[in-house]
Amino acid sequence: MIYGVLVSVPEKFVGKYEDEARKAIGYGIARGDVISFTEARYRGDVAFVMLARSNRAAERVAEELGELPVNVKIIEIEGES
Repeated sequence: MIYGVLVSVPEKFVGKYEDEARKAIGYGIARGDVISFTEARYRGDVAFVMLARSNRAAERVAEELGELPVNVKIIEIEGES
């Protein structure tokens, strides 16, 4: 099972909270919780998608980001071995 975190920063909060979200992602990378991430922009909104090393790591990152007025969701990606 692979775990990920989806983060969406609405347009009205991008100016104030985009850097805060990036900072939280950076801390997650430094701790080893976040393996990789990418970002996308659409009509002023900013979204980040991260791969986490475990469910607990995804929860820890989501908890930090949950303090901001952004949308956060943990996802599970199933694969075949």
